[in-house]
Amino acid sequence: MTMKQYHLPQELNISIVDGIIEGYKDYLSVRREKARELKVHGAYAWVKGNHIDHHIAVECEKHGVTGRLSKAGLTWQYLQFQLKEDKVLFLVKNVRYFDPNAVDKGKDVKGRTRSTKASYMANLTDINSSIEFPEVAIPIPQGQSTQLQLELLEDVQVVQINSNDTLEISKHYDRFYIVTYEIDSEFLISEIKVWMPNPVNNKAYLVENLTKYINTKPSHIIEMEDDTRAILQSSAEIEVGYDATAYEIAFDDAKEKKS
Repeated sequence: MTMKQYHLPQELNISIVDGIIEGYKDYLSVRREKARELKVHGAYAWVKGNHIDHHIAVECEKHGVTGRLSKAGLTWQYLQFQLKEDKVLFLVKNVRYFDPNAVDKGKDVKGRTRSTKASYMANLTDINSSIEFPEVAIPIPQGQSTQLQLELLEDVQVVQINSNDTLEISKHYDRFYIVTYEIDSEFLISEIKVWMPNPVNNKAYLVENLTKYINTKPSHIIEMEDDTRAILQSSAEIEVGYDATAYEIAFDDAKEKKS
């Protein structure tokens, strides 16, 4: 069994790529504009995801996709993209903070798996509880009993966090995807992939590589001006990326409840 049967429609994939690129271009324009207008402008690095989400929503609307404004934790807003006709829900993430081996945690700015779970991600992943994923063997130390194996299997189920929101979403959607994009050392969109996370083992499975659609249209060309490149090359931007997940900003429901 392969993940090919779970491919999204080709035209939708193309629109997702168009939206990511157009959103990134829009973000670069705003970064450049605010750097020229303001003496302090670093906070604008945080809005990249908003620009990308917005333009994906615009590009994919013609395919019946709607963007549902959602909140992860106290303050961070993002869009859940819904294709109700096919009972599909997906969201978009910077691959720098995505960990295919620990979907509900992701990575920090140093590329390490985060220590805390992003509960909203674990909840959404549970939508795929009925998906037939490729079999993944769980390594059992030699000489250990069957009871240990059962405990390990039980342990990986911990990632399934059932909340009212999750149960409500699960009633309407059968498949949940994560679309990742990569920004390379030249500050260009170099890779876009579609993943499907498995709630049983908390791993993401590659469904399709959409990189082949990048730079297939004149509108995909990104003209990187020298001043824009200088802004992006600032030491702060390179060190932390100014991504909300880099600072673990209110992404954990437990933290929110405690506060």
